[in-house]
Formats: sequence, structure tokens, C-alpha cells
Amino acid sequence: MAGKNSKKAKRNGIFAAIWLLLILILVIVFLVKKDDFAQNLKSTNFFERVVGSTPEFLQNYETKKKESKTNGLLDVDVAPVPGEKETQEPGTYDLADLTSGQEEAAESPAPAQEDSSQPIAKNEEDKAQNERRQEKPPEKPKPQAMTNAKLFFAQVDADGHVNRKSVVRQIPKSDSPLTDTIKALLSGPTDSEKCMTLIPPGTKLLSATVRGGIAALNFSEQFEFNSVGADGYRAQLMQIVFTATEFATVESVQFLIEGQRKDYIGSGEDVWMWIGSPYTRSSFN
Repeated sequence: MAGKNSKKAKRNGIFAAIWLLLILILVIVFLVKKDDFAQNLKSTNFFERVVGSTPEFLQNYETKKKESKTNGLLDVDVAPVPGEKETQEPGTYDLADLTSGQEEAAESPAPAQEDSSQPIAKNEEDKAQNERRQEKPPEKPKPQAMTNAKLFFAQVDADGHVNRKSVVRQIPKSDSPLTDTIKALLSGPTDSEKCMTLIPPGTKLLSATVRGGIAALNFSEQFEFNSVGADGYRAQLMQIVFTATEFATVESVQFLIEGQRKDYIGSGEDVWMWIGSPYTRSSFN
């Protein structure tokens, strides 16, 4: 009997210890969360609904306002407790302050930004001016090199004989000296040269080639007809041959008309001039 009583007493002691532990836990929780409990009881009117009135200590109990918490990235503001009068803390702004601040910002002109393009444009202009200063002035064109050409024209003496007369004229120097010299001859004499030409007017040199000492000179069809007669034909051939053979590479001249070699040039039955073979200077002795 005594054993049963001792076991029962031991069991009751364990239950009592458990209850004391639970009560201690509740007390600790209450002390930690008393503000939340008091606030919930006050905001829900718990005592007023159960017993008809709220205890005086609960009515006078003021909870501490929780401060804003921040994690360094996002600020979290605790919402005000329902029924509690909101108070403005130092460092915060109400709606009027925010509105007035926006109006002042709108009215105050924004600071003028410097035009960064102006220094760039100025630098570019300075650079261009420096480049222009450094540029060399345009070189004057060099005068064209000239060379002396000996041309043979005709001159009529007092007896009416046609003689040759040579003149020296400066012509532009080029890679085709024979062609340039014959063209200068075809242009006729100048007033200062005091001579004449019997080459038919309008005659043009179409081509000129030299091979084996023979200059093949190709003339236009105007070269084929001379209005002066036999003396005129002989004189025009003489002018060409003596002018061409002034070049060391030319010994004789083969006449061509429009690219063709002909036997004769002339304008009638008794006015013909043989051109079927090359002419030399000795052909006119």
C-alpha cells in the first residue's frame, strides 16, 4: 500500500513539474511578447467583450513603437497599429513637405549643362588649321621642255625658181620627235620666218614609223593634189624629205596616202609625180 502511494506521489510530482515548466514558458513568452499580447487584447477589446469592461492597467498601457528595420538593401517600415495615433518622427516628411519639395524642384531651373561638343569642334578646327599650315603650297607647273627642230620650206627667187629654205623653230619636247616635227612643218611658216610652203593646205599626218632607216609617212588625201603644178609637187616632196632626214635614224622617206602605197600623185595627164619608192635627199639634185 505504501509502495502504491509513493508511486502515485512521484507521478503527481512529475505532472506538477511539467505544469510549472509550461507556466514558466508561458511567463517567458508573455514577457517577451507582452507588447504584442497587450496590443492584441487592447485592439480586439477582448476584456470588454468577455467581462464588459477593459481593465484600467490595459487602457493605460502603452506599447513601444517598433523601429524601422533594414537589411541594408531594402527598408521595411512597420505599419502603425490600428487605433494608434500616428506621430511624425524627426527626419521624416509628410505629404505637404513632399509636394512643396516637388514644386520647388519644378520651379527651379536645372543647371545648364556645358556643351561638350564645343571643345571638340574647336579642337577639330584647330587641327584643321594646323594641317593647312603644314600643307606645302602647290608646286608651280614646270615649264615644258623645248627642243630645236629644223624645218624646210620653199622660197621663190627672182627668176621664178622654187628653192628650199631651212628655219629652226622651238617645239615641245616629246617621245615622238619625228611626228612633232612633221606636224610643225605642215602648220606652215610664221611671219618672222619669211618663207612659204607648197604642201597642199589641209594635209594631215596620219602616222609615222621608222624601220631600217626608212620613214613611212602616211598623209591624208589632201597631200595627193597640188594646185601649183609640177613645181608644187616636187617642192612638197622636197620639204618632207629634207625635214625628215634631219634625224640620224632616217635615210629616206616612203610616202603613203590614207595608209596605201601609190605609184603616183598628180592631177592630170602631164602632171604626175612618182612616189612608188622611197625618196632621199639625192633624189632632188
